Order: sequence, then C-alpha cells, then structure tokens
Amino acid sequence: MTGLIGVDWGTSNLRVMRLGADGAVLDRRIDPRGVGRLASGAFLGVLEEVAGDWLDLAPVLIAGMAGSRQGWIETPYAFCPADVATLAARLARPDAARDIYIVPGVALTPQGLGDVMRGEETQALGLFGPDETGLMIAPGTHSKWVRVENGALAGFRTYLTGELFAAVRHATLIGRDMGAPGGDDAAFDDGVRLALSDPAVTAHLFTVRVRQLAGSLRPEGAADFLSGLLIGAELAAETTHRDKPVQVVSEAGLGQRYARALALAGFKDIRSTSGEVAVAHGLHRIWKAIP
Repeated sequence: MTGLIGVDWGTSNLRVMRLGADGAVLDRRIDPRGVGRLASGAFLGVLEEVAGDWLDLAPVLIAGMAGSRQGWIETPYAFCPADVATLAARLARPDAARDIYIVPGVALTPQGLGDVMRGEETQALGLFGPDETGLMIAPGTHSKWVRVENGALAGFRTYLTGELFAAVRHATLIGRDMGAPGGDDAAFDDGVRLALSDPAVTAHLFTVRVRQLAGSLRPEGAADFLSGLLIGAELAAETTHRDKPVQVVSEAGLGQRYARALALAGFKDIRSTSGEVAVAHGLHRIWKAIP
C-alpha cells in the first residue's frame, strides 16, 4: 500500500485514519482514550489495539496532544513562521524500532513561547496550500485563530471562549437556571452585536441577568445570548482580518454558530470543513515534505 496511517490524538479522543496516496480518508477508527486518560507508558499499546492490522500497511504520523508534556513523548515546539517543511524536519520518533512519528506543536515565539498549539497547526496547513493566505478558526474549549500567509503559519491566538462559557453557565449566579444553547438565534445575534459594538465583555456578562430581570431576555434564550457575547468578543479582536478567507473547522452545530457570527461581523469569504478532513490533509502534506 502507498499511503499513510494518520492519527489525530486529542485530549479527549483518538482518531486513527487510513489515508490514500492523495491524502483522502479511506477508513477510520475512533476511540475515547484521549491523552487526558492515558499514562505515559500506555500510548503504544492503545495505538496497537485501535490501529490493529493497519500498522503493517504504512508508516504512522500523529498530530495533536500525543506530543505534549502529558503525552507519549514531549516534542519541542517549532516557531512561527512555520510551513510543512519546517514541521516535517522536526518530527519525533517515540519508538526507534517502529515507523511512528509525531508532529511537533507550534509556539508563537522562542521568547516565552507567547502562545502554543498542538494539532491546529496540522489542520491549518491542510487547508491552505503553499501559496495561499487566510485564517483558520478552530472553535472549542480553547478557540484558535491561526493566520496563514503564503502557505506558512504566520501567527495565531487562543481564546478561552468555550471554557469561559461553561464556567459562567455552570458556576455563577448569571448561569443559574440557564438552559442549553442552540434554540434562540435572535438572542445569539443580539449577544454578537453587543460584543462587536463595545469591548467591555465582562460588563456585558452581567447584562445576561439584567435583561432577564427586565423581561427582555427569556430564560431559554440566556445561553444563546451568552454564547453570542463570548463569540462576538473573539470576532471583535479579529476584525482587521475581515478581508481574508476564513476556514471554520468544527462539527456542524458550533461551526454554524461561528459562521453566523462571522457574517454579522462583516467577514465575506466564510468556508467550513470538518476537523477530520483538515488534519488528514495536513498530515499528508507534512509527510510528503519529509526531506
């Protein structure tokens, strides 16, 4: 077989993909044993169990948290600007006897790191080719905005949007009796517009309660308004990039929310793709760039 076994090993889940010679996903196996659930000596055994007979077919290239300090083997960060050749030259081998490699994460600067990511660098390089420029947004617990210029990672920023949403909803007075988001687009839009119009997001968080007391925000729309506020605060910090194409990497529900907010913020070229497609293409490109 010509191809590659691509692995996306996140904190919560493991995805093993059999990739064709063009980087397309031919088959996949998914397991809940993410990095957060494994001891350092367990990684090889879990990979052998999940990948099984695939390990005899092609080399293995792993992206994500397997290269973190809590992972299989800590891989030193590459630094921006970084392209596929940069990452291909810095692959780590967790087991010298096996054809298994780990993609390094990327840090913003050598001085104090600035910001870090593991996994999103592979996704971004999978979505933008050698001469392309644009933004990739990977929403989630820690939302990443990755800037690509002429096929290289030029910079990025992390927002704790998802984690902050969960904390406010579950551990504050504002979140008391708050339901799940997703049912009130008008409330979401109101939150986005408010955050775009005024950067005082911590003050706006209290308006979630004030609007409910005033009767202008229904309790069932409170989570949507909160979501809009926090996503809108992300976008307010990134509006200088409105002229660039944006790739949103997410599953349907959250990705659609970001696309809706991006349109409200004036972004024109908004595209969406799945994390699987992005990481598969990135792993394929990095592998092809090995000197």
